[in-house]
Amino acid sequence: MHNAGDASMMVRAAFEGQPSDGKFVGPAVSEDSLMTEMQIAGARAALPLRILLVEDSPLDAQLIARELQRFGYELACERVDTPEAMQAALMRHSWDVVLADYSMPRFCGLDALKLVKASGLELPFILVSGTIGEETAVAAMRAGAYDYLLKDRLARLGAAVQRSMEEAEQRRARRAAEERLRLLFHAVEQSPAIITITDAAGNIEYVNPRFTAVTGYQSQAVRGQNCRIFKSEQTPSTEHARLWKTIMAGGEWRGEFVNRKRNGELFWESAAISPVRDNGGSILHFVKVAEDITQRKRADESLRKLETQLRQAQKMEALGELAGGIAHDFNSFLGAIIVNAQLALSASAGDAQTAEYLDRAIGASRQAAGLARQMLAFSRREEQQRRPIQLGPAVHEALRLLEASLPDGVELAVEIPATGRVVMADASQIQQVVVNLWTNACHALESSGGRIKVSLENVDVDTDMAAKLPGLVPGPYVRLTVQDNGRGMTAEVQEQIFEPFFSTKPAGQGTGLGLPVVKTIMTGHEGAIGVESRLGAGTAMHAYFPEQPTGPAVEPGREQPLPRGAGEHVLLVDDHALVRDAMRSLLEHLGYRVSVFGKPLEAVAAFRAHPHQFDLVLTDLSMREMNGAELAREVLATRPGMPIIVSSGYELAGIAQHVRDLGIREILAKPVQRERLAIALARALAREAAS
Repeated sequence: MHNAGDASMMVRAAFEGQPSDGKFVGPAVSEDSLMTEMQIAGARAALPLRILLVEDSPLDAQLIARELQRFGYELACERVDTPEAMQAALMRHSWDVVLADYSMPRFCGLDALKLVKASGLELPFILVSGTIGEETAVAAMRAGAYDYLLKDRLARLGAAVQRSMEEAEQRRARRAAEERLRLLFHAVEQSPAIITITDAAGNIEYVNPRFTAVTGYQSQAVRGQNCRIFKSEQTPSTEHARLWKTIMAGGEWRGEFVNRKRNGELFWESAAISPVRDNGGSILHFVKVAEDITQRKRADESLRKLETQLRQAQKMEALGELAGGIAHDFNSFLGAIIVNAQLALSASAGDAQTAEYLDRAIGASRQAAGLARQMLAFSRREEQQRRPIQLGPAVHEALRLLEASLPDGVELAVEIPATGRVVMADASQIQQVVVNLWTNACHALESSGGRIKVSLENVDVDTDMAAKLPGLVPGPYVRLTVQDNGRGMTAEVQEQIFEPFFSTKPAGQGTGLGLPVVKTIMTGHEGAIGVESRLGAGTAMHAYFPEQPTGPAVEPGREQPLPRGAGEHVLLVDDHALVRDAMRSLLEHLGYRVSVFGKPLEAVAAFRAHPHQFDLVLTDLSMREMNGAELAREVLATRPGMPIIVSSGYELAGIAQHVRDLGIREILAKPVQRERLAIALARALAREAAS
């Protein structure tokens, strides 16, 4: 604030026409009268006021200054009377108010008002004139003037300046508020969040563009609608009740729920909803700020499924290890049963009744061996053994095993021709395909009953058909079909049935691996698996096997003369006593001399002592003291090129090549069949003789 001396100098400068520090100019006035006015102003609580005075009359300028000082203002002013001087003053200083005469020789009040407006400054502008008429005054007010006064009525000038300054401050505050509101509106309109404003009853008053982008509803379509139109059955009514209880009590609700889009699609929202109150505390509106978290929820669900699948896979891996171990021992004992039964059958010539009993025992044992193969397939421990066959016998064998499990109320129809095209296939895996397709068909009929049809037919796949089934190429095929007239499947389910772990069965009633295993088998057979299904019209699963272009089919039922030994000496090593005894008897029956060892280390010692007394080594692959591969290394280190055959109830896939790389001639899967053993022995010895 200026002191009395400063004020005296400023006012003197304004009215003498000399600048004070280069700032203020004005007409001359007597010093005595000036000091009198300063004494009056100093006696009151002076208010600082910076005035830009647009006036050509020094006397009028003095009167205006006296009136403002009398009102209590401490003045800092500059007088101008040309547009150039005014524009320069507006740029040079900041002012509290502009007082302008209406009519001047080189300037007028309305032009001065235009300059203020053009500057963009929110300055109070008051016309002070002796010639202004009422119409002119009204036009000036419309143009933006805050007030107007006649020069002969300056008594209300101080009050008019005070009111105009207060009004200017209000305008500035209002403009700042409007700018903030504009920025906030822009932020809301551009926000990536979904923003909804409702009244106290939940009726929509505003939604931002992100709301439209997510829900598909245009703002005009939902304005006035209640937010209940988005509700879905996925969010419990108790959660909606908790939401309304919270916000009606004045609290903020935060949570997640599922809403419905305009097209009916469901989407997840993470939202915060809070009330807006008036000055009296009453709730006027609710504001919801939400995020579309549908993709995150889907990702979380996918991760959860993957974790479940991983746990399932780990469990199945453990079960596979257990199944593989059981199958190994099972195969060993089955081998002993089958070999002894075959020996007994050979010794029962002429006793038809005994031969029939033994045939049944051998058949049952072979079926049990099939179960063991399925356990090995489950644990992925079975080597694929494809050969030229007709599918009919393998499918019939599988159906004989499955007929006992046919559900009540379900009838079976079988259409398998006596002969058909030859395919390159593994009979045990063909049976696994039949079992898995049968199981799915039975599941589709278990509650309603119906009919299952199993058929084989020759088909020629053309280009159009091959295009529909990935993996097929045009050509001749044999098609295995398992068809039911059950409930059928939707197109969405059909797209997923070959995905691992996908199942439509209730939890605990399916692994979701049956059809993926079928697809894997068909891929290994260079074929394909297809599905035809409609809801309410049943399902047909088609497995396509390519025809084998050369070579006759192996006929498993035809007896072939067995190769026999001529007294060759076989070193037999197996730590299962029953298997040792059965294999010794079978080898002797086939015409070989046999030395039997239950401990591999003793067998190795005996061989090292007399390596040339033995013609062939037959050993189990999996033994506790020393495995068959280690025994083979010891034998071959002592006598390179020694014929060795190994047998195993464990997996052969993955180790067969490794075993052969050691120099082992033949690998046999347990239970060892008499025919396969006889052929393997003859082949290994013939190779030795040729070398």
